[in-house]
Amino acid sequence: MLLGIGDVVRIRNCKTLGTVAGVAAHTSGSLVVLSLGPGLSRPVVPSELELVARGMKPQSTARSVATLVLFALALVVAAVLGGTVHNLGGGLALTVFVALSSVSAIFGGLVNTFHRPRRVRV
Repeated sequence: MLLGIGDVVRIRNCKTLGTVAGVAAHTSGSLVVLSLGPGLSRPVVPSELELVARGMKPQSTARSVATLVLFALALVVAAVLGGTVHNLGGGLALTVFVALSSVSAIFGGLVNTFHRPRRVRV
């Protein structure tokens, strides 16, 4: 299971909700440390957890600017690819399809590469 700090999980046997605070090493393996409330934490075996929701950090200004730069890069690549297809004799529909699909593929790939959440396998 991949977990990140801030993910909301449920303990299977007692149905208690908590957020992941970290991972602790133990002689029998790794334990996930859950924050159950103010000042309450509990180590739990990863096999006893169910993922309820992924934790998300608020969008920062730097991340917003980086997303805009990645989108601009995807638009430039799409314009070059669309122009190349048009110059090679492709019709309008093919040119538009290549440009739109390249924008979505390149932008999605770049955003997933640079902005993916950091997860730890437990």
